Amino acid sequence: MRSINSEPMRYLLPILFVALTGCSGFFQPEPANDPEAIFEDLWQRFHDDYAGFESRNVDWDAQYDIFRPMITASTTDEELNEVLHQLLAVLDDGHVSLMTSIDQEKFASNIYYRTRLEDELFDLDLIKTNYLNNNYEQNGNDFNTFGWIGNIGYVHFEFASDNMMYLPDMLDQFADADGLIIDLRHNGGGDFTWALNAMERLTNEKRLVFRSRSKNGPGPDDYTEMFDWYLEPGGTYFDKQIVLLTDRYTISAGERATLILDALPNVIHIGDSTNGAFSAVLGGELANGWMYSFAPQQVYFIDGIDYEGTGMIPDILIKNTRDEMAAGIDQNLETALDQF
Repeated sequence: MRSINSEPMRYLLPILFVALTGCSGFFQPEPANDPEAIFEDLWQRFHDDYAGFESRNVDWDAQYDIFRPMITASTTDEELNEVLHQLLAVLDDGHVSLMTSIDQEKFASNIYYRTRLEDELFDLDLIKTNYLNNNYEQNGNDFNTFGWIGNIGYVHFEFASDNMMYLPDMLDQFADADGLIIDLRHNGGGDFTWALNAMERLTNEKRLVFRSRSKNGPGPDDYTEMFDWYLEPGGTYFDKQIVLLTDRYTISAGERATLILDALPNVIHIGDSTNGAFSAVLGGELANGWMYSFAPQQVYFIDGIDYEGTGMIPDILIKNTRDEMAAGIDQNLETALDQF
């Protein structure tokens, strides 16, 4: 159990202690290891600790009324597993998952990650071949791919973690570029604080980029005080036009990196909406050894809106099509290039 995105430790230490020690939810005793108790315990933990019900328009009490009658003392593990899948799928949350002794892989609540919906609408190899002409570099354990498309700098980040520490070096290479494309499509997240530090050259003044708060009690309004996140300037300011690309697989720390970039005046955001899973992620263990993850935070952009569940909507909303991809065309990238 781990936190993907960092919140100030004074806020998350109690939560992390519970998650890391594998204890039950914050406010419940250890339940019995039977199907009814397992269902009750998981439902209650989400009721108390999960932050996304309102933003995702989910009535959790109503879900209890739907799914609880499906569980009896004689329910098998396979049947319990299936009911819990159905329950968690209602949240459609990229940070919610269930790992059991039944499944070969963890169950993903989010429909994109569960079904790989539209996964084929992004192909980094296509970009390497058709746009970078196989003339590119990689660093950050090969999680970063960058090069020139004409006189435009291009960089793709596969994660938003310590691989992003190389961004300042890339900005040096692109100092004479007419602009920069930062591609966060299929960015799997990580630890956004690396992005916050790495992007200091993208601003010439201290800027509020988003705010967040964490659950700290069982009530629907039990949250920490709001914490403000700022991007502060450092180094030589990169004052060129920047285009940001995202898709529905831009998630978690990748979405917080998106919030940072969307707060900048010289950034145009193009592509599809992000996944809509901005929170940190924590996890726990049920009495039968099954593991789960959940989202305990609310994150607000500088416009005061929590985009959890919907994702950040680009300035220019456009999706690649399968026919375009088959023809070797990345229309999102083409649209980005048209901005310069």
